[in-house]
Amino acid sequence: MALDEERHSKALEIELISDPEQRARQEAQNGLRQFDEVIEQVNYWLQPERPFRLRISTILSLHRRALEGISSFAGVFRPGGIEIKGSKHAPPGAHLVAEKFEEMCDYINENWAKASPLHLAAYTLMANELDSSIRGR
Repeated sequence: MALDEERHSKALEIELISDPEQRARQEAQNGLRQFDEVIEQVNYWLQPERPFRLRISTILSLHRRALEGISSFAGVFRPGGIEIKGSKHAPPGAHLVAEKFEEMCDYINENWAKASPLHLAAYTLMANELDSSIRGR
């Protein structure tokens, strides 16, 4: 190998389901499981003695439900960089992901009683979209 040649290693995500039909079935099943978990969470937080607190563990649990059997990164923050093809946006580095989610949870929790549900929902969607922080499909 010449000195000017560079070698690069790149970790690849293992494709757990290659058949598109089987993947679609798994995604549908996961969506139903995720819905059930959301209902459980809502019922838990509706108890008067439990003031709501958005937690990273809740987000990662829902992420795990969405990607179980589809991605080896189900329920964890992305371990490396990511790019969005066709976009000039550069998501934050993997080392910042947990901190960005902590900031989002803090904002939601601090504004839970002050802001409208629509504002909080829009903030959450915007924060996740702009940060592209957890690996999805």
